[in-house]
Amino acid sequence: MAGCCAALAAFLFEYDTPRIVLIRSRKVGLMNRAVQLLILAYVIGWVFVWEKGYQETDSVVSSVTTKVKGVAVTNTSKLGFRIWDVADYVIPAQQENSLFVMTNMILTMNQTQDLCPEIPDVTTVCKSDANCTAGSAGTHSNGVSTGRCVPFNRSVKTCEVAAWCPVEDDTHVPQPAFLKAAENFTLLVKNNIWYPKFNFSKRNILPNITTTYLKSCIYDAKTDPFCPIFRLGKIVENAGHSFQDMAVEVLLPPPRYTGCRAQRVSWLQFQEGMVVLENEVSLCPSTSWVPRLPACTARLSQERPQAAPASVQPAEWTIRPCQLHSNILSQGPRSCPSHLPRSILLLLRFAKYYRDPAGKEQRTLIKAYGIRFDIIVFGKAGKFDIIPTMINIGSGLALLGMATVLCDIIVLYCMKKRLYYREKKYKYVEDYEQGLASELDP
Repeated sequence: MAGCCAALAAFLFEYDTPRIVLIRSRKVGLMNRAVQLLILAYVIGWVFVWEKGYQETDSVVSSVTTKVKGVAVTNTSKLGFRIWDVADYVIPAQQENSLFVMTNMILTMNQTQDLCPEIPDVTTVCKSDANCTAGSAGTHSNGVSTGRCVPFNRSVKTCEVAAWCPVEDDTHVPQPAFLKAAENFTLLVKNNIWYPKFNFSKRNILPNITTTYLKSCIYDAKTDPFCPIFRLGKIVENAGHSFQDMAVEVLLPPPRYTGCRAQRVSWLQFQEGMVVLENEVSLCPSTSWVPRLPACTARLSQERPQAAPASVQPAEWTIRPCQLHSNILSQGPRSCPSHLPRSILLLLRFAKYYRDPAGKEQRTLIKAYGIRFDIIVFGKAGKFDIIPTMINIGSGLALLGMATVLCDIIVLYCMKKRLYYREKKYKYVEDYEQGLASELDP
């Protein structure tokens, strides 16, 4: 108890103040300067140069509009001669920052509400009505079972279902792809960006680009570097795959994977990722969508007005494959994966309904395979601001004090002469009145 009271009294009635001790030691001196240099390098190199700690930043608000153009011709026994335009193969007509282009399909025509045999598989093949359960509907069933076992063909019997008949048979996927001409379709991407904090906006189509030019140009790094229209086959090629291989659905053992092509757009980068909006927004260079398309990465070049900062660097435009499982996008690393599953298509079903001359409802069921293109826009703008500058300077000065703390720990607790240094470091002084009284006391 007495020890606790003494400790409490010492805490309440004692005061300590720093004491400057000059230690003439090469080891300690060099260690102190080395730590200070490391802290300065961190503050200047990382905080101010790399992270632009002197800037106020803002994230981009983006709007993307896509438009696909192209016509394909098919001539099959089922459909005959047919022309396919954008209204047929882009499903749905408009999506947010994404588009789906149909490249292959399985058609089931003239379906009606009726009774018909199921497609043969492990659960539907039967020998008698006893093998079929009336009213059952499996997860993969095309309809509701009637409980009857009926011939599917001359050699196989399956359970009868009430469904849209004839049921879809997707065991054979067309090869080559039904719309293999989609490789030559073109994609126009219009991208508008806005930084609300700085009230700064840009678009990827330059002001001097005319409608006549857009109708005739297709992007080429040498001849048409400012054209925002891209050939689909070229996009897939620069993502490291063959369009014709992707266009055909390939069956794999489970688990099944699907995939996409992602276009990554980086707007208005300054050095390592930011735009400098110095003084006037008009000093910032206008940017156009200009990919160079080598391997998996490409760059956006920039139009540089005379007043533009000399240190402004081109932004990035990247085309890369990404993996999907259950249609959920996994962005993955920025570099291209070395391997992707062979089945890299998205698929969906939709139907077109109509009535025959007798007024009976019919439909054409389409199981569509295709490639989804995701346009991913990101950007970060920065402008000099005194508040973050002073905060980071103050933080840097505070960090410099860490050099003294580190050196004190080493000198007072780790070195051989620590007891000697500790004696010089700390000095205990009694209260002046108590000390004077003790001297006068006989």
